Amino acid sequence: MRVLCVIGVALVAAACVEAYSSGAPTDSCVDMVPQHPVPPQKSAAPYVITTSTKTVKAGTPMEVVISGKGPSNTIRGLLLQARHGDKPVGTFTVAPNDNFAQLLNCGTPGNAVTHKKHDEKLDKQSVAFTWTPPAGFNDEIKFRATIAYNGAVFWVGVESAPVKVTN
Repeated sequence: MRVLCVIGVALVAAACVEAYSSGAPTDSCVDMVPQHPVPPQKSAAPYVITTSTKTVKAGTPMEVVISGKGPSNTIRGLLLQARHGDKPVGTFTVAPNDNFAQLLNCGTPGNAVTHKKHDEKLDKQSVAFTWTPPAGFNDEIKFRATIAYNGAVFWVGVESAPVKVTN
């Protein structure tokens, strides 16, 4: 009986991890915690978020890159937002033929990026996206991400350096 319970728990956990392989659920938009059956890692993330500029004019696109610190630090899943405090701002652009990423609506269409369901061989060591701050916006933002190495190993709250958006 004990073996059956262990097998049952393992199958439920596997099903939960597989359930979000096609991208972050909108339930994760606020706290950015994926609905995985395990807690996030407490160690420092082996990933960095860099930007093409530290100052950008409102309405002007810029590039955001998430990279593993080493070749083995691949990205299986992610949820990325530009945040002003706790609020997602601006819009991302993802190529229609991108086999890794897709836009997510966290209150406004395109204000977040998440992964698509893909084969492990398509995991990335680095991903780049275009982000455009809203017209009329004049304040500081940070890019914030949840990055998954796999369904059981992920980091929540990885942040970029601040970016100043000017009007």
